[in-house]
Amino acid sequence: MSNYRNYNYRNFDDVFEFDPDCSYDEGIVQEIDKDRKALEGLFIDKVMKVLGIKRPARYYPPKTNADLRNLHKAIVEGTGADIHKLSVLYYLVLNIDFPTGTRDHSIAFERRWFLPGKYQIYMKGLWHLDRQEFEDALEYLTYPSLVPDFSDEILEVLVRRSDNDLTLPLAYYYTVQPTLKSQSAIECLFSAIARHNVTEAYYFARSQPEHTQRHMFEMLISLVLHNSPAQTIGDRSAELVNLPFTIEEEGWFEEYLLHGEGSGLRKAKDTVLFRRIGTGKFTEALAMKDMKTRPVGGLHWNHLTKAVQDGLGPRLGV
Repeated sequence: MSNYRNYNYRNFDDVFEFDPDCSYDEGIVQEIDKDRKALEGLFIDKVMKVLGIKRPARYYPPKTNADLRNLHKAIVEGTGADIHKLSVLYYLVLNIDFPTGTRDHSIAFERRWFLPGKYQIYMKGLWHLDRQEFEDALEYLTYPSLVPDFSDEILEVLVRRSDNDLTLPLAYYYTVQPTLKSQSAIECLFSAIARHNVTEAYYFARSQPEHTQRHMFEMLISLVLHNSPAQTIGDRSAELVNLPFTIEEEGWFEEYLLHGEGSGLRKAKDTVLFRRIGTGKFTEALAMKDMKTRPVGGLHWNHLTKAVQDGLGPRLGV
């Protein structure tokens, strides 16, 4: 007589055959609640919403075996493909394995339900992401064969939790090359690039749709002048004023810093002045009135004016 059994993932006891009375460790439940608060929502919540589970926090994390059974029921009765439901169940089993320090149950799950490798990899990535283990998460989420779902949200979380070290969000973006859909994600990425490299951010802004280029160009100016650390603002400002602006961008630059929202930024006029000098517009530089007499970058405006006037000589009156 054959020992073959036809397993059905819709049956709770088949999925959790290793212990039908199992429940989540109390420490795991507390950790999940803490991570959900820190991340302002978990990625497994987003996946469950795709299955039609409207309020995932009502079900997850399950505190008792009855809660786990209710969560299983909500998953299998949800909308969507079977493979997506199996992926969420696999994620749940990863949590059960974690306190033991082994992968016994998750490996058995992979084999029993023939979960394809790319789904295993992706759910492990989201699992590490939800645990705020960002480096571990990227080892999975940057895997070449994956479709970059939730890339906007992943990028925003990586930037928001980067503590000014932008290595991980930039590594994710340049490795995965996702097509970002939301304006907030694009601006989040742009601010990360701008903090990392002014020139790179400039060319990134140029690559965006025409209707957003001016906004991002002005964002770059603001990020350089207002958000640069004291020890780097000089170098970053010099890099900004030496960028190869188009004629249109030249107009945006002066309009923003002299008359627009950027006019209130510290060193706004100084920046325009040095741009004019750097591009050989000496007469226009001298035409700037009411410059403060404090030193700028180690140079006093009165001394700088005199040097420019001497350099122009007779051409000054032309």
